[in-house]
Amino acid sequence: MMNKRLIIAGVVVLILVAGIYGLSKARISNPWLEGERETAKLGSLVIPVTATGTVQANRFITIKSKASGQVDRIHVVEGQVVQVGDILVELDPVDEKRRLEASQANLDRAQSAYEKTKIALENQRLDLPLQTRLAEARLQDAEARLKEASYRWEKMKGYVEGNVAGDVEAVSTEAAYLVAKAARDLAAYDLERARNNQTILLKSAEQDVVQAEAAYVTSQKDLDEAKLRLEETTVRARSAGMVYNIIVNQGEMIQSGTSGFTGGTPVMTLADISAVYVSAQVDEADIGAIRKIAPDYARPGTSTKQSDEEYTRLAEARLAELGGQGVEVTVEAYRANTYQGVIERILPEPQRINNALAFNVRVRLVGDDLQKLIGLQADLSFTTEKLDHIVLVKNEALFSEGRDCYVYVPVKKSSGRWGEEKKPVKIGATDGTFTEIVSGIKAGDDVWVKRPRETEREKEESENAGLR
Repeated sequence: MMNKRLIIAGVVVLILVAGIYGLSKARISNPWLEGERETAKLGSLVIPVTATGTVQANRFITIKSKASGQVDRIHVVEGQVVQVGDILVELDPVDEKRRLEASQANLDRAQSAYEKTKIALENQRLDLPLQTRLAEARLQDAEARLKEASYRWEKMKGYVEGNVAGDVEAVSTEAAYLVAKAARDLAAYDLERARNNQTILLKSAEQDVVQAEAAYVTSQKDLDEAKLRLEETTVRARSAGMVYNIIVNQGEMIQSGTSGFTGGTPVMTLADISAVYVSAQVDEADIGAIRKIAPDYARPGTSTKQSDEEYTRLAEARLAELGGQGVEVTVEAYRANTYQGVIERILPEPQRINNALAFNVRVRLVGDDLQKLIGLQADLSFTTEKLDHIVLVKNEALFSEGRDCYVYVPVKKSSGRWGEEKKPVKIGATDGTFTEIVSGIKAGDDVWVKRPRETEREKEESENAGLR
């Protein structure tokens, strides 16, 4: 029994010893104690300027109906890509058919009135000169009669003075003269009136024709418009794009775009996806660097207006010139993908955002399947400077005290474990992950990025050494 107890006690002791030994070994090999180191290396450093913005379509097109009626059918859904001529919405055509019939009736009446005024004008042109000539003839006849009566009256006055003619004959001759004179005056008045009528009535008839013609032209335009509205009960896409949002619902009444003050009821919005770009806000401190790397056609002062096709060609050529590395664009929804873009335009007018000035920079994206990004928030990285063949270390390896900067390099301790030595370094540019080392260490030197920790025993030995 005693031997059995001794055996059990021995086994327990062995287990405890093994556990303590294993624990001590585990502590010694713990990365928390041993630290983590990296090697300074020669490489290139890209200095970025970052900004945020929103991915947008080239432009948005509001589709408005030129017809009135009830929405019978909507043929598309949001996100659907449509081509020119595709049917978007159909309206009930009954109202527009009635309007077309009324416009046709108005045109017929206007055409009839126009034809009548033209005939009346032609009649006036023939009749009025004739009336004038008749009045002239009557005046000539009256003047001849007056001349004859005047001659007789003058002769009669001589007879009266010589007592050759009697009073009755003289009175009769004078009366005939006065009647002839009155007839001549009346004929002259009739001629003047005929001439005035020829001018006034002819001008009035011409004006009637002008007004009737204007009414006819207006009625013709109304008819053409009514025909167009009837055709527009089938609303079609006038340009290619993606259905961005649909505003109307089936069964809803909409107002004609040609009669409404606002141009009609909007039906839907199309996004022109022939180009997709990011509108980014760049801080005023960084805009100088952005302008330096922008192409001439994008900089304020040297920018030029181009067609959409030319902008696309220039962007592709610029990206090829940069070796496919343009402005890097990422979106949270597609974190695994990095998209490339080219600066297309820098607006000269700054905007104040949160008490800071920023400039709007338009970056055209180059690639396929970009329409899925529209409306998303984007992060942009502009490469403004690149340094080659420089010594680089990770930022985690750098430590600072005031204005001085240090790294810790590995050194072997007497215990066989790695320790550290503090070395001052001079640093240069950084991209946020790596930093340029100007002096202090060289390529190939190891540095601690996670400094090793001392064990309790090492701390105790260090303290005892300090006391001695």
